[in-house]
Amino acid sequence: MLKKISIAIFWLAFFGLFLFMLIPKYKYLTNDTLEHWGSKSTFDNSIFALHILAGIIVYCTAILQFTPAIRNKYISFHRKTGKLYILASFLCITTLYVMLPRTSCVACMPSQFIVTSLWLLFVVLAFYFIKQRKIILHQRMMISSFICAAYFVTVRVIDAYAMDVFYYLFPNKSTAYLASDVFVWLVPLLLFHLYWLINDKKQSA
Repeated sequence: MLKKISIAIFWLAFFGLFLFMLIPKYKYLTNDTLEHWGSKSTFDNSIFALHILAGIIVYCTAILQFTPAIRNKYISFHRKTGKLYILASFLCITTLYVMLPRTSCVACMPSQFIVTSLWLLFVVLAFYFIKQRKIILHQRMMISSFICAAYFVTVRVIDAYAMDVFYYLFPNKSTAYLASDVFVWLVPLLLFHLYWLINDKKQSA
């Protein structure tokens, strides 16, 4: 019961933050500038809108993919939403590769390119492992891909509420931005993969 409550709290908090961050983005479709790019064109607007739409699909299908009651009971539905998750991820990643070279946070750019590339890698591996019937590895790669995808929401929480910690640790502003950016995706990835490694060793013992 505690596990179910914890999962429910996580998803409620995540989608609450997601909507809190998403709603202001709509103003960029009507103003003269985009969040990352400055003056907009039809192409800029289209890429930005496609990125936001794909991101919404990724996050909405993720909760369906990671809910055991749905995943285990409705196998066919799980497979269809899984394909939708992967397709939306590819769209999100593609648009990110177009947008990131003009990001407003130049210091964050290396981290953002790395986490985007890791997201792509994990999605490809998840697809490969499910084709190989390696369910556990598939699940782990899907979780890893979502950590990378969730970065684009959770990093804004760090920006809003925890940057003072990084400014204290790294007096140079650019270094603080980079360190905070890497922290958001690297720490949860390391924690999950360390947990899986320990769990595998216990089972093999």
